[in-house]
Amino acid sequence: MKSFVIFSVLGQNYGVDIESVKRILPGQELTDVPDEGPHIEGIFQYEDNVLKVLSFRKAIEKKSYEEELEEKFIELKSEHKDWFDALKQSVDTGEPFTKGTEPHACHLGRWIDSFHADDEEVLLLMKKLSYYHQNLYSSAKDALQKRDVNVDEARKMFEDNVTENYKHTLEYLDKVSGLSSRVAAELQRCMIIEGKDGSSFGLNIDEVEDIVHIEDEELHEVKEAQYMGDFMDVAAILSHNKQLVTIIKDITLEKRSA
Repeated sequence: MKSFVIFSVLGQNYGVDIESVKRILPGQELTDVPDEGPHIEGIFQYEDNVLKVLSFRKAIEKKSYEEELEEKFIELKSEHKDWFDALKQSVDTGEPFTKGTEPHACHLGRWIDSFHADDEEVLLLMKKLSYYHQNLYSSAKDALQKRDVNVDEARKMFEDNVTENYKHTLEYLDKVSGLSSRVAAELQRCMIIEGKDGSSFGLNIDEVEDIVHIEDEELHEVKEAQYMGDFMDVAAILSHNKQLVTIIKDITLEKRSA
């Protein structure tokens, strides 16, 4: 019988031997270490030790969570500009408005609804973002309803209410984006890994999915050496809940020797 911690990164599942996982923590706010490679996201105090934190994403040569968030914020702003422009066109001309009017249905609304923060500053900004975002959609519906009765009043409602809420929505989205490293920490998990040499380090992942206990014959062992980037080896493949899980044999902070 073997036991593994199953975790996900970018929608893919991976597993590590449970004996190498000392603890699973929320994402940690890290201190930068300029002299380290890009795969090291920083350091933090854990019990009596200062631990380096390895980005699993960077270790497999993917974008960091923070980089992904920064791109996401740009896309969310662009989507809302398109929405705002289409709404203005509809109010001005009477053309049908074909975009959504429910704040929880758009990409930003769904992201806000799924977000949970412990960082007080991030939490306050998210609450204000949610407030103005919901008001934006509410004022949009009011303007569209008024348009069918009085176009001039609808235009005034758009200029006074919709525009104001749109401005504040983008303002607070920019403020959240400015704290992208702290937002990324809120959304990730940090596993404390004990290496074969007895040293410990943090491993930033997207989410912990499960802890499984399986029989040896359920593992499809890799016969030849297979590597994932420069910092880890593949041990086996496991089928779990109808999904393939890549079982990692060893993770190190240092690049594998050529």
